Amino acid sequence: MQETNVISVETVNFDEQIESYLRNYKLTGIPIEVSFRDLVPDLYKPDRYTHLIHSYPAKLLMHIPYFFLNNNMFSKKGELILDCFSGSGTVMLEAILAERNAIGADANPLARLISKVKVHQYSYDSLTNHFEDLLSNIKLRPDGISPNVPNVNFWFLPNITSQLKVIFNAISLIEQTEIRDFFLVCFSNCVKKVSLADPRVSVPVKLNPDRYKQSHPLYEESKRKLDGLNYLNVTEKFIEIVNDNIQRFKLLGQKRLNTYTASIISNDARNLTTDIGSSEKMLDGSVSLIISSPPYAGAQKYIRSSSLNLGWLNMVYDECTLKDLDAQNIGRENYKKSEYVNFRATGIVEADILLQKIYKINPLRAHIAGNYLREMREAFKEAYRVLKSGGYIVLVVGNNQVCGLEFETQQYLKLILEDLGMTTVLRLIDDIQSYGLMTKRNKTANVITREWVLVLKK
Repeated sequence: MQETNVISVETVNFDEQIESYLRNYKLTGIPIEVSFRDLVPDLYKPDRYTHLIHSYPAKLLMHIPYFFLNNNMFSKKGELILDCFSGSGTVMLEAILAERNAIGADANPLARLISKVKVHQYSYDSLTNHFEDLLSNIKLRPDGISPNVPNVNFWFLPNITSQLKVIFNAISLIEQTEIRDFFLVCFSNCVKKVSLADPRVSVPVKLNPDRYKQSHPLYEESKRKLDGLNYLNVTEKFIEIVNDNIQRFKLLGQKRLNTYTASIISNDARNLTTDIGSSEKMLDGSVSLIISSPPYAGAQKYIRSSSLNLGWLNMVYDECTLKDLDAQNIGRENYKKSEYVNFRATGIVEADILLQKIYKINPLRAHIAGNYLREMREAFKEAYRVLKSGGYIVLVVGNNQVCGLEFETQQYLKLILEDLGMTTVLRLIDDIQSYGLMTKRNKTANVITREWVLVLKK
């Protein structure tokens, strides 16, 4: 495991820097260009506490929530922070490290599992003791109901599949939910590494050395991986992942204070409840600060990128359940033709002018982008409801292109929030250096090149 970057949040406070930004923006109204990596240079190592317990596409740069949490301008210690598109829990982890309480919501069950585990307070001794028991059970090769992974023979060699089943069945025997979830996250992080999927692409694509000339370095690299899978010991790979993650939680336990909690409370940003599966709504005005990086319109296939993991975790059973899960996601791409026979306005004048142009080129892409804005309005209504008066929303978002035309996502989302009653107090721009789902998706949707950070006050 890489050396974990541990710094003391108590010694860092960005009040002065934030005051300067707010003052300058109030005077000029011009977005300010920044580099969050330069603003928070101490976070140069990505392996910070439990951030890397599981890979996840398009992770939010941890420097951003760190910057907005370690000050007294937007929230105070002990207050409640919400990430309504929480992904793998970056904001939630940084919130508890900054001595705040945190809650999150996400439509992807894999993301919810990772987040739940990432911020849980585990005992080092308990994890190591359960790990010893688990390894003993793996050696016994327990029987059980194995996951029904869609297209398992396409994505996994038979010897890999049989080894994964043994590990999964052994984990399933663990009675304590929190402990079982920890090992399921470790197991899930192992899955794609031992599959036939190309590790360089977020959405599963089968690894094929013949895509490259034999002189190309990726030809040899791909061939080596495929050859290695024939004799790979999956248990050894799993043990390596578990040991790394136990060490991460050991460091988190040394840093974390028992006072502060974090939890996932909903699977839908449009319906923020007190707990997963509950019908009880969150209280109005109960959140001090919202920090979130919402999905993009047709730009990121979170469910597809998680499909192998979801199958092995028994969270999806076939292509139909995968599609059902995808349909719950804002920004999805799959729609029936009947849904976009006619153009539908969003109510945002600037966006509708552009969407009408896009509709003439590609009705589906216009519908994807338009429905994204309509659903984001519903999510923002709910965010506005739970945010206290005087509270802030920090939104991390990028523009992208649709059918060769620039789709100013950040501008449209800003207008939605302002229409709900928010006031924009700051806009920052940061160039992206790396992004988890920056693969070019198709001819009518382009990659995102810059991050906009919008700060709005209720």
